[in-house]
Amino acid sequence: MSNRTYHEMILDTFQEQALDAIDAGKSVIVAAPTGTGKTLVADYLIEKAMKEHLRVIYTAPIKALSNQKFRDFKKQFGEDAVGIMTGDVVLNPTAPLLIMTTEVFRNQVITEDPNLEFVSHIVFDEIHWLNDEERGTVWEESIILAPPKMKILGLSATIANAQHLVDWIESIRHEEVTLIEEHNRVVPLEYFYYTKDTGLVDYDQLWRYYRRKLKDRINDDNPFGPTTHLDLIRTIQRDHLPALFFVFSRKQCALKAMELATIANYLRQNERRIVEDKFVHLFGPEIEWSSSTRQLKRLCSKGIAYHHAGLLPSQKVIVEELFLERLIKVLYCTETFSVGINYPVKAVCFDSLNKYDGRNFRPLANHEFFQMSGRAGRRGLDEKGFSFALVDLGYMEKSPPPKFELNRLEPLTSQFRLSYNTVLNLTATLSQAQIETYFQKSFSAYSYQLSSKRLHSELAQIEEILGGEQQHLCEEVGSFNCPLKHHPKRRELVKLKKAYTSLGPRKQSRVYGREMARKIRAWEKLLSQTPKSCDPQRQENCHVHSKTHLKLKQRQQELQNALAALPEEHAFLQEFEYKKNHLRQIGYLREDELLPRGACASRIYVQELLVTELIYSDVFPHLDDDQLNALLSSIDFEARKNDMFHRTSVFDSGPVKEISEYIQSICGQDAIKYDPRVAGITHAWSQGSTFVEVQALCNLDEGDIISVFRRTIDLMRQMKEAVNDSALRSRLKVCMEKLDRDEAAIMEL
Repeated sequence: MSNRTYHEMILDTFQEQALDAIDAGKSVIVAAPTGTGKTLVADYLIEKAMKEHLRVIYTAPIKALSNQKFRDFKKQFGEDAVGIMTGDVVLNPTAPLLIMTTEVFRNQVITEDPNLEFVSHIVFDEIHWLNDEERGTVWEESIILAPPKMKILGLSATIANAQHLVDWIESIRHEEVTLIEEHNRVVPLEYFYYTKDTGLVDYDQLWRYYRRKLKDRINDDNPFGPTTHLDLIRTIQRDHLPALFFVFSRKQCALKAMELATIANYLRQNERRIVEDKFVHLFGPEIEWSSSTRQLKRLCSKGIAYHHAGLLPSQKVIVEELFLERLIKVLYCTETFSVGINYPVKAVCFDSLNKYDGRNFRPLANHEFFQMSGRAGRRGLDEKGFSFALVDLGYMEKSPPPKFELNRLEPLTSQFRLSYNTVLNLTATLSQAQIETYFQKSFSAYSYQLSSKRLHSELAQIEEILGGEQQHLCEEVGSFNCPLKHHPKRRELVKLKKAYTSLGPRKQSRVYGREMARKIRAWEKLLSQTPKSCDPQRQENCHVHSKTHLKLKQRQQELQNALAALPEEHAFLQEFEYKKNHLRQIGYLREDELLPRGACASRIYVQELLVTELIYSDVFPHLDDDQLNALLSSIDFEARKNDMFHRTSVFDSGPVKEISEYIQSICGQDAIKYDPRVAGITHAWSQGSTFVEVQALCNLDEGDIISVFRRTIDLMRQMKEAVNDSALRSRLKVCMEKLDRDEAAIMEL
């Protein structure tokens, strides 16, 4: 039993190993289930660095997590010791402990920011985001480019191929990296499926019930009653609260919370008063509240709430705080709530095991399910944690619920993609030879070499066995010329013909009759040749060997397909050259030298080509400040599928369209994201409209409206750094101030 302690807590073995590795000055990757206490390792590292007067960077995948960490560390180390940099917020950037989003860190390493000189450690929280389709590249580039003398601490949920990840980091950083894996949870988890008819059951019980019920049913309609979230909450509310209820749609989060509030209230009088005081403290007198804040307060005062990206920042904060104070017993939330933020509960519920990923509905992956379920089970409070999934028996055949298994976690895969910004920065800072090495260092190149080696060696083995098998088999094996396959099929054909004849002419002309006739003709053709005559001994021999032979043949085909599907080994280098050619054509590069436009684009991290072209065109001088804000907010805006806006035209979109088409003609359709529909709301806000007036112009969630303004401010901050023209810089500052106000101003962090 370990007896090393940290702040009076007795450490688990894996924590102890991690702290020893940190004390020994090594880079460390810790992979452990959600809720086992990985964060303690980061806290220890940071505390140790602060004592030794070293600088540390802490990166997190989402702003909510960065903001939470900023608040926590400020309490611990004091105002001056901690800074934060997340695109749209920069506070105290020279502090010894800097919290930032991974994007900001990647931008610093790729431009070789001199501020990194004295940083001793970089902490990557949730390093398994390497897997994220949209943003995984950022992690990969950060790891490849992090200066060698900076040590890495990576914290990750359980991943299937942690060793693979560590081997890759060792291979590119030429240092020993300690991998610490913990598979056991301190608080064990139990998993149940739930329907109103079955109650809480495991996977096999669910199927048994379903099959029995189908056998017994008399008439053909659906024998299963509907099950709703309210049924599940009623079943678990006595013993399993507080609970998180994952719902994969924002609208449903709010609706379900309101449905529950009509039948349930979990707070006592005095607790309700605390909630109400908190709202007044944060939002001022009730008369000034928005309708959504009123609605949220009505729910919170019953111990029920919802949380998703569409809430106002201040609404998210109050929900999070009440939750931490255990005043919220049931929280309906979207998936983002499961990332990193430390909100343990007794139970986690799933409204559905399918989620919409922006294009279509798909079943949850194993790692997503376990990441979310991992919130259940509070250390020191619960003996067990619980995960409950709602199932609709009416859809069992069509989309059976996934069976989640920890030992079948999907491996991390590289999501490496090359942006024009990366191409420019690599060209500016590395030699051609270094660039080639850079691409060989990517996780995908590493995985490619690994897979390629593995596939080739297995293929060679199989081909060798097949060569040996050949002498036991005649070449007809597996074809209808072989009596082993011919005779059984012929017997089947006789049966089929009998069945067809017994149908009679009327049924023969129906769809299934015609289908049978077609099958008979096809089989007769297959069996038209007389089979070879083989002696029984020979047949027996073939019979024994043919099964393994066919399995091997099939595996050989699979391996050949897998090899063919591997990307071209030098795919990234080719794409790099290809993109460099585009950049030469549009005047960003001369050979390998960055021209003024190229230098500007290398400091813009969203839609770098469109933004740079706009800076160099004469579009801005023809717009007033509010129109400029409106235009910049249309860049890189991605609408959700049901977003609607009032049709307004606040500036002439013609010149922007021309520029976009020019870039697309050289760099392809995907090089531009531009959606002027959003311009109207930014224009109104910039002109001083109230938030309520802006809301009337669209159907966006409040949090999304704020996010449009914050992203625009973020873009202007990048532009200010990228341009030399002092008049434009001071103009951008004025424009930023027009947007950075009231609800859209950054709350007190």
